[in-house]
Amino acid sequence: MFNPANEISSINFGSIIGGALNAVVNAQKESAETTVSFVKRVGFMPGRIDPKTGKEVGVGEPVNVSFAYDKEVSPAHISTSKEYQVEVTDGGSGYTDASAIKITIGGADVSAAVTLDGDKIESVTLNANLPDDTKDDAEVKAESTVGSGASLKLKVIEAGRTVPAMYQKMKIDVPILTMMPIPFIRIDYTDIEFNVKINSVANTSSSDNSNTSVKSDTTAGYKGWGFNASTTLNASFSNQKASSSSEEVKKDYSLNIKVHAVQDDMPAGMSRILDILEENISMKAISGPAAKTETPAEPKKPDPGK
Repeated sequence: MFNPANEISSINFGSIIGGALNAVVNAQKESAETTVSFVKRVGFMPGRIDPKTGKEVGVGEPVNVSFAYDKEVSPAHISTSKEYQVEVTDGGSGYTDASAIKITIGGADVSAAVTLDGDKIESVTLNANLPDDTKDDAEVKAESTVGSGASLKLKVIEAGRTVPAMYQKMKIDVPILTMMPIPFIRIDYTDIEFNVKINSVANTSSSDNSNTSVKSDTTAGYKGWGFNASTTLNASFSNQKASSSSEEVKKDYSLNIKVHAVQDDMPAGMSRILDILEENISMKAISGPAAKTETPAEPKKPDPGK
């Protein structure tokens, strides 16, 4: 006979639910082993081989990504320079010795070469450039004990050129573990739903039919000297009995497991390793500064009015 208590007690809940939990624990274990393998194989060179066991021991040097780039050490800029020339507007007269002529600009003696045309000053060439703070309206004089009347004028020519930027070839080594996410998968929660549905159907039927009949015939008569008598008895009996019984038990099981996994926070030890690797990022120069060629600027023409 169907007994619900026996049916429920026959289910091995420990194997069903415990098996699901063991699967979750094993999944977390495999995830941790995958993370360890990822860090060792991707982030570090292979460790040394133990000659006795032939197995790898520890890890080697960190794997670095190296690349070169141009670092600007001096930006491009426009350099402006001034060039001074002495223009002879009037050569004067009476000059006989060019070497005896002293040229002064703004009251200061300057080194210059004087060329004469007869007794006149033909040209004055400065032997050295003047300081940048020299005014373009500074007075120019030709002083000599012999000769006079020369009129000189200072002419300023400004020239500008583009100074190209200076670059230095640099190389940087970056540990590869600091450039990519490290998988730390953690199972956040697990929902286990186990449902059991038991249906029981029992049918019982019984029938009993009985039938009994009796028939009796009696005949009596007188014939001749004697007496004649006869008796007939008919009897019938039937009994029919039918019974049926059926019992049906249906069991339905359903097991639903929901697992939610998330990217876990980085462990403190791994975070410290990454900090050390970041501190070891090295950057060094592999060549001296070099300028990129650029088209120079056009010189600035002197103002005719000066």
